[in-house]
Amino acid sequence: MHRIQHSFAIAARPDRFVCLVSSAQGVGEVIGAVRAYLETWPPDKVASVQKVDAGWAPFDETRKAVPVQRAADLHRLCATVHGQCSALRSAGVSLAPELLELDLFLFFACTKLSELEARTCS
Repeated sequence: MHRIQHSFAIAARPDRFVCLVSSAQGVGEVIGAVRAYLETWPPDKVASVQKVDAGWAPFDETRKAVPVQRAADLHRLCATVHGQCSALRSAGVSLAPELLELDLFLFFACTKLSELEARTCS
Protein backbone atom coordinates (compact mmCIF):
# COMPACT_ATOMS: atom_id res chain seq x y z
CA MET A 1 0.00 0.00 0.00
CA HIS A 2 2.88 2.37 0.69
CA ARG A 3 4.03 1.92 -2.88
CA ILE A 4 0.64 2.92 -4.33
CA GLN A 5 0.55 6.10 -2.25
CA HIS A 6 4.08 6.95 -3.34
CA SER A 7 3.24 6.40 -7.01
CA PHE A 8 0.17 8.62 -6.77
CA ALA A 9 2.19 11.41 -5.14
CA ILE A 10 4.72 11.32 -7.95
CA ALA A 11 2.00 11.35 -10.61
CA ALA A 12 0.42 14.49 -9.14
CA ARG A 13 3.64 16.53 -9.07
CA PRO A 14 3.43 19.77 -11.08
CA ASP A 15 6.57 18.98 -13.09
CA ARG A 16 4.74 16.06 -14.72
CA PHE A 17 2.19 18.51 -16.10
CA VAL A 18 4.89 20.95 -17.17
CA CYS A 19 6.34 18.11 -19.24
CA LEU A 20 2.91 17.39 -20.74
CA VAL A 21 2.46 21.03 -21.71
CA SER A 22 5.97 21.44 -23.09
CA SER A 23 5.64 18.35 -25.27
CA ALA A 24 2.14 19.24 -26.52
CA GLN A 25 1.83 19.27 -30.29
CA GLY A 26 -1.62 20.80 -30.44
CA VAL A 27 -4.03 23.10 -28.63
CA GLY A 28 -6.10 20.16 -27.39
CA GLU A 29 -3.07 18.59 -25.73
CA VAL A 30 -2.31 21.81 -23.83
CA ILE A 31 -5.93 22.10 -22.69
CA GLY A 32 -5.93 18.44 -21.67
CA ALA A 33 -2.75 18.89 -19.62
CA VAL A 34 -4.21 21.94 -17.85
CA ARG A 35 -7.45 20.10 -17.15
CA ALA A 36 -5.54 17.12 -15.74
CA TYR A 37 -3.34 19.41 -13.63
CA LEU A 38 -6.32 21.20 -12.09
CA GLU A 39 -8.17 17.94 -11.44
CA THR A 40 -5.25 16.57 -9.39
CA TRP A 41 -5.39 19.38 -6.84
CA PRO A 42 -6.38 17.90 -3.47
CA PRO A 43 -9.18 19.63 -1.54
CA ASP A 44 -6.81 21.04 1.09
CA LYS A 45 -4.69 22.72 -1.58
CA VAL A 46 -7.81 24.18 -3.22
CA ALA A 47 -9.02 25.40 0.18
CA SER A 48 -5.74 27.23 0.71
CA VAL A 49 -6.19 29.13 -2.56
CA GLN A 50 -9.87 29.78 -1.88
CA LYS A 51 -8.98 31.63 1.32
CA VAL A 52 -7.85 34.59 -0.80
CA ASP A 53 -9.40 34.05 -4.21
CA ALA A 54 -12.82 35.72 -3.81
CA GLY A 55 -14.14 33.31 -6.45
CA TRP A 56 -11.64 33.88 -9.26
CA ALA A 57 -9.54 30.73 -8.87
CA PRO A 58 -10.40 27.84 -11.22
CA PHE A 59 -12.28 25.82 -8.59
CA ASP A 60 -15.96 25.78 -7.65
CA GLU A 61 -17.60 25.80 -4.23
CA THR A 62 -17.20 22.01 -3.99
CA ARG A 63 -13.44 22.40 -4.61
CA LYS A 64 -13.61 20.81 -8.05
CA ALA A 65 -11.81 22.25 -11.07
CA VAL A 66 -13.91 24.41 -13.37
CA PRO A 67 -14.24 23.11 -16.95
CA VAL A 68 -11.55 24.16 -19.40
CA GLN A 69 -12.79 23.09 -22.81
CA ARG A 70 -11.48 25.61 -25.34
CA ALA A 71 -8.48 27.83 -25.91
CA ALA A 72 -10.60 30.85 -24.98
CA ASP A 73 -11.37 29.26 -21.58
CA LEU A 74 -7.67 28.81 -20.89
CA HIS A 75 -6.77 32.33 -22.02
CA ARG A 76 -9.50 33.79 -19.79
CA LEU A 77 -8.39 31.66 -16.84
CA CYS A 78 -4.74 32.66 -17.28
CA ALA A 79 -5.59 36.36 -17.51
CA THR A 80 -7.83 36.22 -14.45
CA VAL A 81 -5.41 34.33 -12.22
CA HIS A 82 -2.40 36.38 -13.30
CA GLY A 83 -4.26 39.67 -12.92
CA GLN A 84 -5.49 38.79 -9.45
CA CYS A 85 -2.07 37.55 -8.35
CA SER A 86 -0.52 40.80 -9.59
CA ALA A 87 -3.13 42.79 -7.66
CA LEU A 88 -2.38 40.83 -4.49
CA ARG A 89 1.35 41.44 -4.91
CA SER A 90 0.71 45.16 -5.51
CA ALA A 91 -1.32 45.27 -2.30
CA GLY A 92 1.64 43.83 -0.40
CA VAL A 93 0.13 40.38 0.02
CA SER A 94 2.58 37.48 -0.20
CA LEU A 95 1.27 34.75 -2.44
CA ALA A 96 0.73 31.34 -0.90
CA PRO A 97 2.92 28.67 -2.54
CA GLU A 98 -0.19 27.07 -4.08
CA LEU A 99 -1.27 30.32 -5.67
CA LEU A 100 2.21 31.04 -6.98
CA GLU A 101 2.37 27.54 -8.46
CA LEU A 102 -1.02 28.00 -10.12
CA ASP A 103 -0.05 31.38 -11.59
CA LEU A 104 3.27 30.10 -12.95
CA PHE A 105 1.80 26.90 -14.38
CA LEU A 106 -1.03 28.73 -16.13
CA PHE A 107 1.39 31.34 -17.48
CA PHE A 108 3.52 28.55 -18.94
CA ALA A 109 0.48 26.77 -20.40
CA CYS A 110 -0.85 29.97 -21.98
CA THR A 111 2.55 30.75 -23.46
CA LYS A 112 2.63 27.31 -25.07
CA LEU A 113 -0.97 27.69 -26.21
CA SER A 114 -0.20 31.04 -27.87
CA GLU A 115 2.83 29.53 -29.58
CA LEU A 116 0.74 26.69 -31.02
CA GLU A 117 -2.05 29.05 -32.06
CA ALA A 118 0.47 31.26 -33.89
CA ARG A 119 1.73 28.22 -35.81
CA THR A 120 -1.77 27.34 -37.00
CA CYS A 121 -2.42 30.94 -38.12
CA SER A 122 0.73 31.19 -40.24
